Amino acid sequence: MERFDVILVGGGPASRILNKYIKMANKEIKTAVFRDEGRIVNHCGTPYIVEKVIPWEKGLIKEELVTRFGTPIIVDRVIDGNTEEKYVVTESGKKYGYGKLVFATGTDQFIPPIEGKDLKNILKIRKTKDVKESIKLLETITDIVVLGAGFIGLEFAISLKNMGKNVTLIELAPHVMGDRLDEGFISDVEAHLKGLGINLMLGAKAVKFGGTDTVEYVELEDGTIVNTQAVLSAAGVKPIVDYAEKFGLTVTSQGIVVNEYFETGVPDVYAIGDCTETKSYITGKPIPGKLGSNAGQMARLLGLNFRGVKKPYEGVINAAITHLHGLSIASAGLSEKDTKENGIKTIIGYGDSFSIYANMPGTEKVKIKMIYEKDSLKLLGTEIIGKFNPAGFIEATAQLIYMKADLYDVIGSHYSSHPELTPKTSHSYMVFASESALKQL
Repeated sequence: MERFDVILVGGGPASRILNKYIKMANKEIKTAVFRDEGRIVNHCGTPYIVEKVIPWEKGLIKEELVTRFGTPIIVDRVIDGNTEEKYVVTESGKKYGYGKLVFATGTDQFIPPIEGKDLKNILKIRKTKDVKESIKLLETITDIVVLGAGFIGLEFAISLKNMGKNVTLIELAPHVMGDRLDEGFISDVEAHLKGLGINLMLGAKAVKFGGTDTVEYVELEDGTIVNTQAVLSAAGVKPIVDYAEKFGLTVTSQGIVVNEYFETGVPDVYAIGDCTETKSYITGKPIPGKLGSNAGQMARLLGLNFRGVKKPYEGVINAAITHLHGLSIASAGLSEKDTKENGIKTIIGYGDSFSIYANMPGTEKVKIKMIYEKDSLKLLGTEIIGKFNPAGFIEATAQLIYMKADLYDVIGSHYSSHPELTPKTSHSYMVFASESALKQL
């Protein structure tokens, strides 16, 4: 039986990053990556791959990200094991011993239990083979329904519209993006989507996929019939944890339960990434956090812990960003809806600013929202929307949340200024929006 010092189960960013950190600490440590697919498609890039903005080969993750460290990739699904004798069993029946075992199996696409879900042309876009099949099918159709208006649903709706398809977006919640952003922000997003010619059906529940062999229509709860040639499900993802019981792991609907050091409670067995249950950094309560950026952060911290740096993972802040045909939306921390659900009283700061100096050509309007806890004035969350790149801003505010900054820290924060790159000196995004919160004190 071949043995490895560390076995990493899963081929996504968490396993790749952790493997790199293990090898950075000691290149002699023997590691192996196990996964159930040959090549792995870049999940974040799937809308662009389908649209052919990214060529197929460039949409696949490079094997060298793992193999350059001398780490073998073993394409054989782990299905069982023995945590006392410390070995795993793969689908082909082979056994491999381990010193440490890390599950980073990620998520799979969730297809709602709707009547007719097994009809043909219900598209999947999670696994490489599914993306290949979807690309081939999309060359032959013109009408498509996207089910679910979260980040990936919106991004696919845009890509499909860019491809010349007639796109209908069906969402159970009353607004896109899970009704989690400020209503004023959401109305801008929805107006933008409608302006692109995407048919929005919000607060609508799909109850049936109809057709004989291939899906021909989607029936809504109110009896409305939406004719279509295909349905792309973007209704969410589910953690891949089918092996958990065999290894004695505790699992909730959100994934494997781990502590702040990613320990599962089973000796030398860890879990990171989307297959784990995530908790909010702010409230300490379980909260969805299936983001590649969160998975990467977990991997880096576990890598540090493996080399003796005991740095706990305190929860997700969920810094997230998307780009919808010119319009960008970013958020971090708790939404106002989250604070209400957790009984947190808040002070909200709003700001209308610009992408660059207002007197410069090409400037675009930007909306900002800063959410503070009323009594402590701690920064809890932020949202920003506009036709510009807000990545740096949202990363900075996420770090402020992590540092437990309060309103006064934000008002006194450091920032840069340049006519072609930032709003004017007196209008730093976070400061400008926070001034309206300050006026409420």
